This record gives sequence, structure tokens and C-alpha cells, in this order.
Amino acid sequence: MVQIKVNYSFGCDLSEAHLFFYSGGNIEWGSYPENDTQFLKEYGIPDEACWPYPKERYQYPLNTTSPDWKNRTVKITDWRYLPEDQIEIKKALVTNGPVPTYFIVYTDFLYHKKGIYQHKWGKILGPHYVTIVGYNDNPGYWICKNSWGTKYQDNGWFKIKYGQCSIEKKSFYITGVDGQFPIVYVDDDNIAGPWNGSKDYPYATIQDGIDNAFEGWTVFVFNGIYNENIVINKTINLDGENRHSTIIDGGGNEHVIVVSSPNVKISGFTIQNSGKDPFNSGIKTLTLESNVTIINNLIQDNDLGIFLNYGYETTWNIIKDNIIQKNRDGIYVHWSSNTEISGNIIQLNSNDGIETECSQNLKVKGNTISENEQCGIYLRTSSNKNKINGKNVISKNNIGIKIENSNKNRVTGNNFIKNKKQATFYNSFFNIWHRNYWNRPRLIPKLIFGAIKIGLIRFNKINIDWRPVLLPYRI
Repeated sequence: MVQIKVNYSFGCDLSEAHLFFYSGGNIEWGSYPENDTQFLKEYGIPDEACWPYPKERYQYPLNTTSPDWKNRTVKITDWRYLPEDQIEIKKALVTNGPVPTYFIVYTDFLYHKKGIYQHKWGKILGPHYVTIVGYNDNPGYWICKNSWGTKYQDNGWFKIKYGQCSIEKKSFYITGVDGQFPIVYVDDDNIAGPWNGSKDYPYATIQDGIDNAFEGWTVFVFNGIYNENIVINKTINLDGENRHSTIIDGGGNEHVIVVSSPNVKISGFTIQNSGKDPFNSGIKTLTLESNVTIINNLIQDNDLGIFLNYGYETTWNIIKDNIIQKNRDGIYVHWSSNTEISGNIIQLNSNDGIETECSQNLKVKGNTISENEQCGIYLRTSSNKNKINGKNVISKNNIGIKIENSNKNRVTGNNFIKNKKQATFYNSFFNIWHRNYWNRPRLIPKLIFGAIKIGLIRFNKINIDWRPVLLPYRI
């Protein structure tokens, strides 16, 4: 409802733990929804950083929350119960927003995954509140959001048949969401001030917005040209208004953005003009815990477009739906594993589109990787167990893909088109080539020529795609 009011889906995250314990909840039983809603009306709920969701299942003391929480709360004006009436619930959904509701959990609900749930077997486990977010009259079910995590039901969501398990019995109508939302605004047009990060008085620089945001908040940046070199040293979402007209320009100095805190998301920007010294970057990660998400940006005219630099083996990164062009390397992945690179256009870089070193378990899928002067993809130096699959279009590079001193990679289901050399390898073993399209229809296996070195002697070697496809994959 906060995001509906702001008219922007910014990942609003408020402190469930604070609301639960301050309104009288306990681990043994739960909480009374009436106490929760009354607390929201009288005191409000602060942002998640005030009291992060407990990792351990025991009751925290009340002083776990941040001492300044009262200055960071979102409140409601009022609440009431809705009638036990499907029409009234639907009307509330359409005109007001999501509807919290009560239902009875039976044992079989724990095993429900997909489809429309209706109770068939098992004993009552207890009452539970979820949120109705939508409905479908044909065949007749509510669409609900649960709070048990993505391992339950359909990634945490479920459908339940109308009238099942008292689902319409005690639903809430909440009005008047207001207060300190976990978002600050930045606009370079506000040169005269005052500056407090509100929509009316935004900060003039992105770094000011970051410095004044709390952990877990969103920094929203309006269109403009921001001549800055930014350090993101806390977990935030950094969102630009439009990736073509919200521009962060590094002015030819070092890195444009350095990410030194985990779980950061960057989206909606043009990120350009890093320094030209080696490894200066549009975006550089500098945290061993990483988990950065880079989505829907235009990243250009840097030495390295994106530099994923060292990360614990358990960390991950997501690079998705970006245009990455006219850098030296588009993406350079250095000792950083479990990265998803998907849906990007990676083109016109003066060296490689994607280069990896000592990086494993990457998933490269659905990208267009074209017109890079050296390799479209270059896996080197123990870049093992990576998956280059999912209909990548690898075209018009000097070399489509090169694998060097790296093993057990899978290159499957890609389009290799008009590269000067489609693929090659060196000192690499147990790599799998399967069902790729190799520039033209092929009825016979495709030979991939490479070499190995034993001692001082170099030997030619061949890998084989035994079943190349006749037609290119459609994207």
C-alpha cells in the first residue's frame, strides 16, 4: 500500500519483528491481528533496518530495535473488518489495496505446491494470516501472499478456492498509509535547497542520498546528469528514473560506482566514463559477501563495464537486462562465483564481452554478445563448471567463445553466428558442447579445434558437438 501511494514499486521493507513483539506477539502462540493493526494506527512500524527479521527462533528483548525508531515509522489512519462477503473483498482489492485475511491451516496445506488449494485431508494446525492480492472468478480463487518464504507453495504465493478454510472470515480493510517511507529522493535540479530527501526537497547529489539513507532503504534518482564517483557502503536499492536519461558520469576518474556492502541493487541508469587505467570500472564490487543485483542499466565507455571482484563461494550476483557497450571488457568476473548473466546486450567492447578468471557456477543465458573485438566469452584460469546455455546469440566477434585452462563447462543451446572463429580451447578438459547452432545448418557433428600442452610439447585436440541444431534458436 505504501508503494501504491508512492506510485513506484521500490521494494518497501518494514520491520515485521518490531510490529510482532511490540504489539504483544510471542513465539509460543503468535500475535493478535487486532493488536497489530491498533499498533500500526497508534505508533506505526519502522523500516526493516531498525529491527531485522530474527535469524534464530526465539524472542528478542524489546531493546533489540533501533533507539530512533519512532522517527522512522509508517502509520495507518484506521482499520476495520470487512464483511464475510466475496464482493466486498474484491471491491476492497480494486479500490484500496491488498487485504490481510485469516484462514485455517490444515496439514495438507503444508504439502500444497501449485494449482488451486482446497482442503482434503489432515488435522487443524491453527489459524494463520496471509494477504489476498488478487482473484480470478473463473474457476474461482483468491491469489494470496504467504510469509513462510519461497520454499512453500508457489515460491511463497498460493491460490485458494473461494470459501475454503474460513479464508473470507476475518479480513481487514486498512486506510491512510502515511509517515516516513523507507525511500529518499535525489534531483540535481534542486540546487537551492532545502535538502531533506523528501520528494519536495530531494538531495542534489546521489552520494548525499546514499549517505542519508538507512540500511535497506531505496535511493530514487530523478533524471539528470550526475557528475559523481559514488561509493555504496550500505545495503540499499539505487534506482534511476530512466536508464537513458538518468546519467552517472565518472568524469574519466577511477570507478564510477564502488559497491562495498552486500545485497545492493542498482537499476535504471546510464553509467559511463570511468578512468581509463586498467580495471577502472563503471561498477566495481568490493565486498566478499557481494550479492549485488545490476539490472536495466546502460553501461558504456569505461575500462571495465562491470567488475565483479572476489566473493565468498556462497555469494551470488545477478547481471540482467543491461546494455553493456563500448568498454574495454564488458563484464569481468574475477574470483566471483554463482553469477547469473542473463538478457543483456553486450556489444562493441574493445576486448572481450565477458571475461572470467577463477570463477565457477556462472549461468550465462539469453544474452546477445556481438561485435566485441576479441572474444564474445573468454573463460580462463580455473573458470570451471560454468553453464553457457539458454539461447545466447554470440555473433560477429573475433572469437565466439574461448576456454583456457578451465574444465567441466557446458556450452549448450547457443547460436554462434558470423564469428571469425566460432569456438576454441586450450588446456581444457571435460567441457561439453551440445545442441548449438554453428552459423549454418549442419547434419554432421561440429568439430571444435583446440590444443593441449604436455610438458613443453603442444598437441592439437578436438572437442565435438555431436548434435548441432539445423536452425538458430529464436530469442
